[in-house]
Amino acid sequence: MKKIMMIALVALSSAAFAQIKDGKYIVDYKNSKVDWRGDNLVGGGHDGNVKVSSGNVVVSKGNITSGKVKINMNDMTCTDLTDAATNSKLINHLKAEDFFNTAKFPDASFEITGSSPKADKSGNTHVVKGKMTIKATTLDMEFPVKVEVRDGNMHVTGDVLVDRSKFDVKYPSVGDYAVKNELKLKLDIKAKI
Repeated sequence: MKKIMMIALVALSSAAFAQIKDGKYIVDYKNSKVDWRGDNLVGGGHDGNVKVSSGNVVVSKGNITSGKVKINMNDMTCTDLTDAATNSKLINHLKAEDFFNTAKFPDASFEITGSSPKADKSGNTHVVKGKMTIKATTLDMEFPVKVEVRDGNMHVTGDVLVDRSKFDVKYPSVGDYAVKNELKLKLDIKAKI
């Protein structure tokens, strides 16, 4: 039964992959975003998003071969704090030198270097490979995504776990303010050919 399920997943993935038209897709930055979640070691945490500022995805022979998505780190928001003063305090802290230092490093990016079809039980259809840059540190990364194509438009969604300490985001966490190194990112990228 497991073998039949995996064959079905691979077939669905290949079918979705075959529908991707070759060409250069331009990211619809107004309708794309990256949600984030940061957790404290003692429980709780915060949610928010950052906006996509530009990007493109190149498809050749039905395969995502390259591209780049740029994130405006100064356009960071917090969505769980309803008190305006507390919300502003957190965002200003995240933009400060001991976190993302957005005055010096206003952008983060992910440069796609390739992809391959790979279905999984979570509904993902591909694994994307590339280079993530945060605070001028660039690291190789790969993660699963779901690629859908409708009416010539591409929609890519996926969950990514990023260890902020590897990108020199080393806020000295102490006591009740101890923050986990792992940031949870939820991608929602739309692109048009």
